[in-house]
Amino acid sequence: MTTRTIPEYQSETGGGRLGRHIHHDPRSRAYVISEDLLPGAYTSAVHTVRIPVLDQGDLGSCTGNAAEAFAGTDPLYAVIPASVAARPTGDAAADEKQAVALYSAATRLDDARGTYPPTDTGSSGVAVAQAAQKAGLISGYQHAFSLDTALKALAASPLIVGVNWYDGFDNPDGGGLVKIAGSVRGGHEFLLYGIDAEGQRVLARNSWGESWGSDGCFSFSFDDFGRLLDEDGDATLFVPLNKPAPTPNPPQPAPTPTPDDVDAALAASMHSWLTAKGL
Repeated sequence: MTTRTIPEYQSETGGGRLGRHIHHDPRSRAYVISEDLLPGAYTSAVHTVRIPVLDQGDLGSCTGNAAEAFAGTDPLYAVIPASVAARPTGDAAADEKQAVALYSAATRLDDARGTYPPTDTGSSGVAVAQAAQKAGLISGYQHAFSLDTALKALAASPLIVGVNWYDGFDNPDGGGLVKIAGSVRGGHEFLLYGIDAEGQRVLARNSWGESWGSDGCFSFSFDDFGRLLDEDGDATLFVPLNKPAPTPNPPQPAPTPTPDDVDAALAASMHSWLTAKGL
């Protein structure tokens, strides 16, 4: 499936740049987060983010910023060796530079037209996950395809999510809560770093600087999260370096031979028989 771009409109209500597009590769279905690794119920959890809130400014680099924020969050951050050049540093300027590098790599791995630099194309969650793996930050990545799986996964690990961004999200209330309202003004990727099981909220960190929202963070309800996932949203879990790279689950069947494949196999078999007979 090719990348489907989401038109972006400038905010008139205080929101920043976006930049997430949709790429749902059917092969990702083989890399779903295993239910065996998840808790049986939603439990509250907050994963410690070790780097400052980033700021993508006027660049549509939200995917790279989300990936960099994930790399700077435990348990992922704790196992990235200091020798990995792309390891987050905790310095806001350096980490923002690395976020842009991940975004740039993602624009070269996706199939959207153009690459950054020079063209600010935006990118997808799948492409930036591939970029993070190539940068040596993670061993691989997996996907949550339902609200239930995403919430259980969030109890154990951060996630990056790519969703439709509504006008109503631009201005969180005093507690940082946003609600679906208004029109979709583009697609956005960001970090989910926690879950409030009692309040039925997911906790998110944006990439618009600390002055936005609640010190750069916000939250939204389980119901809104479920709706966003249903609207071609995606949730991606990065697998830490101390864990093996994911393998297809279930193992993928061998491709069905085409008529040409069968003809070629028969021809090869006949050739071997004739050679053995000296004919």
